[in-house]
Amino acid sequence: MMLAWLFILLSSGCSVFIAHLFKLIEFRKLNTLRVLTVNYLVATVVAFLTSSNPMAEVDFEVMAPVIGIAAIVGVIFIVNYFIYSKSVHLNGVGISVASMRISLIIPVLLSTFWYHEYLMAREWAGVLLVFVTLFLLLPEKQNLLKRPYHSAWLLILIFLFTGLGDSSLKIYEADFSGILSKEQFMGFVFLAAFAVGILFIWMRGHWTFSRDDLIFGILIGVPNLYSALFLIEALSLLSGGIVYTAANLFTVIGATILGIWRWGDILTKAQWIGLGLTLISILLLI
Repeated sequence: MMLAWLFILLSSGCSVFIAHLFKLIEFRKLNTLRVLTVNYLVATVVAFLTSSNPMAEVDFEVMAPVIGIAAIVGVIFIVNYFIYSKSVHLNGVGISVASMRISLIIPVLLSTFWYHEYLMAREWAGVLLVFVTLFLLLPEKQNLLKRPYHSAWLLILIFLFTGLGDSSLKIYEADFSGILSKEQFMGFVFLAAFAVGILFIWMRGHWTFSRDDLIFGILIGVPNLYSALFLIEALSLLSGGIVYTAANLFTVIGATILGIWRWGDILTKAQWIGLGLTLISILLLI
């Protein structure tokens, strides 16, 4: 049990560190796409090198379905991180991470309806409270429908894409962990994300990687990989409801403190209430 909580804390720590790095990327006006592409290349290499199962023993015909899922997830990952990095710059670290973390309702609902994990009344209250929280976190809500490219839409997209990405880890752990090691699964996820990154760089013709692009890509790549691996380890020891909610709770608190202390994020009264409700909604789900 203690080992599971250690994995949860390590996963959350990686997520907060990544949020800090994204803020630095935007502050230094680096090319986010190039940094993300390097990040996924590093994560892919580390994942396959640390896998307990040699790639030579992988039967790709048998693995085709799970590799296909990993490829789809990889596309979601890189698109989501690109949106996330922009939101950190426009909306602040705490609010962006809060929107990312309350997306836990998606894997929680998946666990409930697909994997038949029971939710008590207070946990359902937490699920419903998440929707109220998301609305309160949105900046300038009155302009949301009038300006479709407004920064508030970034929070909604982060919510949806993160929920889908986290759900994929639950699906892997429950249905495919006996077929493909977690390192190999994440390796294929990041390989697909890297391929998408290269495709977009080719389309834009931005092939000049700066020294900082490479450095930040490497710095993000390792915690990006291990954030997912630690979460999968925790999912193998505790129920999805506890793992997702605890990880999100620690990440929201850590990122909010980081945003206020290090980056001087200023929150509106409604957003402070939203952050408070974020913690309440997560606690109700535990």
